[in-house]
Amino acid sequence: MKTLITLGRDERFYTFFPPENIELANSLGETVWNESESQWTARAAAERIGESEVYVTAWDCPRLDEEILDHAKNLRLMVHLGGTVIPYVTEAVWDRGIRVISGNDLMAESVAEATVAYMLTAQRRIPHYHRRFTERKVWRETGDFTDSLLGKTVGLVSYGAIPRHLVRMLSPFRVKIKVYDIKPLPKEDKEKYGLCEASLEEIFSTCDIVSLHTPLYDATYHMIDDRLLGLLKKDALLVNTARGGIVDEAALVKHLRAKDFRAVIDVYEEEPPKADDPLFECENAILIPHMGGPTVNMRAYITEVLLKEAKAFIDGDGALTHEITKDMAKRMSLK
Repeated sequence: MKTLITLGRDERFYTFFPPENIELANSLGETVWNESESQWTARAAAERIGESEVYVTAWDCPRLDEEILDHAKNLRLMVHLGGTVIPYVTEAVWDRGIRVISGNDLMAESVAEATVAYMLTAQRRIPHYHRRFTERKVWRETGDFTDSLLGKTVGLVSYGAIPRHLVRMLSPFRVKIKVYDIKPLPKEDKEKYGLCEASLEEIFSTCDIVSLHTPLYDATYHMIDDRLLGLLKKDALLVNTARGGIVDEAALVKHLRAKDFRAVIDVYEEEPPKADDPLFECENAILIPHMGGPTVNMRAYITEVLLKEAKAFIDGDGALTHEITKDMAKRMSLK
């Protein structure tokens, strides 16, 4: 297998390629590395791609465009070590029959784990009691309470890779799950996890916890608006690990200030938010600086899995388990 690995050798490189993965990549065939500390330009990648059959990218690597493809006569597979491939592929990739795999599903499992953690953290009021006890040394008081995830009704907005893992992780909590998606839910998942298809209005008006998983593009911008937020039950929990732009933040702030519901927000319309962002004043919101993505330790695992999958494919005896088709890519977020 002839491979071009475009990642520059900055600090992040070694989270994908610890020594054992460097050794693995070199053992799988002829590997060309970006030995510099910076990411290549498209021109630099084009000059080095030569007879490579596999093109490996991660965040900030050059997009596989015509400039590179015109020099890549033998290219058969693009391996993206991140999740969404939208910033790294072009129509020309699909037109030339080049296949694409990414760490999207593996990363989705890690995001699902974070979503469960956020739900539990908010339901148990962990940040509140931690701050009160450590800063003010206040022990339990009359009226203090926590809530549970057990037996709750959870609404999922969109049913992509993350919710597919999330419903499995939620099953021990005996939750009832309602799902909104523009496509019919997989029959197998409906039967296995007892999923109920529902409208957005039903989810926002009946669920104890609503978790957002919609990708961001023009059609979903501010999809979660003032009307929907106004339907949430008193003290319901809204969790957003998707993209900030799918929620009308001005409307969100209005409802949080009125203490209509609680929220865990991991993503924002502007990242990072400005210091005077009114969200910081909302005491019933847990604000996380976009940390719900895959944990850093997952990167080396994803790299190992995808390199081995690429080798099996190039050798002709392996299916592309983590393939991203053109149709799948259309439903991915821009970043």
